[in-house]
Amino acid sequence: MIFNSLKLRVLAIAALSFVTAVTPAMAQEWPNQPIRLIVPAPPGGIIDNVARSLAEQLRTNLGQPVLVDNKPGGSAVIAERALMSVPADGYTLMVAPSSLLTDFPLSVKTPFDPVKTFTYVAAVANMVHVLVANPNFPPNDVKEVNEYAKRNPKSVSIANVSVGTRSHFLGEMLKEKSGDSILVVPYKGSAPAMVDLMGGQVQLSFETVTGSVVQTIKSGKIKGLAVISPTRSPYLPNVPSFGELGLSDFVLADASIGVFVLSSMSKPLTDRIQREVVKAVHSPKLREMLAAQSLDIPKDASIEELRQKMAVTTEQNRKIIEKLKLQINSN
Repeated sequence: MIFNSLKLRVLAIAALSFVTAVTPAMAQEWPNQPIRLIVPAPPGGIIDNVARSLAEQLRTNLGQPVLVDNKPGGSAVIAERALMSVPADGYTLMVAPSSLLTDFPLSVKTPFDPVKTFTYVAAVANMVHVLVANPNFPPNDVKEVNEYAKRNPKSVSIANVSVGTRSHFLGEMLKEKSGDSILVVPYKGSAPAMVDLMGGQVQLSFETVTGSVVQTIKSGKIKGLAVISPTRSPYLPNVPSFGELGLSDFVLADASIGVFVLSSMSKPLTDRIQREVVKAVHSPKLREMLAAQSLDIPKDASIEELRQKMAVTTEQNRKIIEKLKLQINSN
């Protein structure tokens, strides 16, 4: 019995040593087969566009096919489960918004902890939100919006494009600033909200600054009132920022779209993937593609720096939820 026990321990130690020894080599050899990028959104949206732009650059840099696999729905849970169902070998990654770790854990109940299950290895594009309005809505700035809403209580409505997301939080914050005179109307996505905004069914919405939103503002179909950032967006130079308006409560930490891996992945392979994504983001071609979509280029950050940033943003969101007493659990 003692001999068998010792034999098993020796075999276990040998196996562990083998794994430790080959892991750096595996990371060095990666990739030697096609890579799949899971996207928790349908084709054609901002997340999908970023994923496809990244896939094209990774394909060029790595010399392997990089496929985009759209798995929308379920507040990203469908995509998360898809990533959890495969080995942490670097051949299935997920391109998703940072809200996966900062917003959804506060609003979506799952049998797993996203913060512990996934690691955010690199941001590919930063997302900035802008408060937009129907062109026929009388107010032309945030101060006028609040004054108008107070004079006309419950006659002004703002779209909530998705429960438990930044758009939702910002809409509720604006409602509070107006003395609860603004109505928050829930929508299932930005597309139907934009249709109703242009049609006048709702007067306001917080939208992500994308190429299509920028063009819609420039065409006069909607008007931009303020950008959620300390300074103006280079894509909307005529739209003031909440920072310059002195409304610092609305200046939230940057949201982003980036690459996630399973936290169970070996550190050498995780680090290798992080380096390759950062290298892709630095390529002129990818930057050109992101700029064409009116997306900001993120600053380089280590995995630990991203983790700390996600923790700060999550706490910021938690305080907003508690202060406004929001009921946001979606399932």
